Amino acid sequence: MLNLIKLEWNKHHIGRYFKSFFFCVISIYGFVVLLSLDAKNDIDGAMSSFQEFMFLVYILSNITFIIFGSTILSRLIISEFRTKTMQVMFTYPIKRKKLLIAKLALTYLFTAGSLFTSIWLMQIITYFLQPSLGLFEGTVTLQDLVATLPKTLTNAFTMGAIALIPLFFGMRKKSTATTITSATIISFLINGTVSNSGDTFSLANSIVIPVILALLGIGIAYVSIRNIDEKDVA
Repeated sequence: MLNLIKLEWNKHHIGRYFKSFFFCVISIYGFVVLLSLDAKNDIDGAMSSFQEFMFLVYILSNITFIIFGSTILSRLIISEFRTKTMQVMFTYPIKRKKLLIAKLALTYLFTAGSLFTSIWLMQIITYFLQPSLGLFEGTVTLQDLVATLPKTLTNAFTMGAIALIPLFFGMRKKSTATTITSATIISFLINGTVSNSGDTFSLANSIVIPVILALLGIGIAYVSIRNIDEKDVA
């Protein structure tokens, strides 16, 4: 399986997406920093805490990398079905199911890994910039960074699985556009925020909803490949 994942990585030149990854990190962090600095000029003053600052980072990162994951999903699976390349691959002496599991695993690992790395990287940058820029009230300690690790990991694992949900819509029409569009809608629905009297709520911040949707994503992936060995893919 690991060899198949490596072959898919090399075949689709996934390494080139690292440029897009760093561009996303710079864009997200730059936007949140600008919002934070602008908030210092408001009547209410700067952001109240490191947690409030990172809340925006989480929301924007989740939206960005769910969509990012859908582009990987489209390239590895949807486009190959649409262009009939998958039919050629199914003639290889490799089980169809094993081949698709490798593609799905690569998509999941890249999405979850990118999301975790991006948020952790932005937290570390914040640790060094806060003393000089004063992005929010208070300070950031190493203990604060370590304390966020479980949430960052859980968030990456669940959002990585949620990024598989667009597979359902993309496979129905064998459409890359449908896959990415559905990912955009899903990411905004999950990570959209509602404010009330200064309190901000997002479905992504709850525990139950992301886990349910993550299980749904895994379920969709399973159903999509369950009978692929017997299914006519013409």
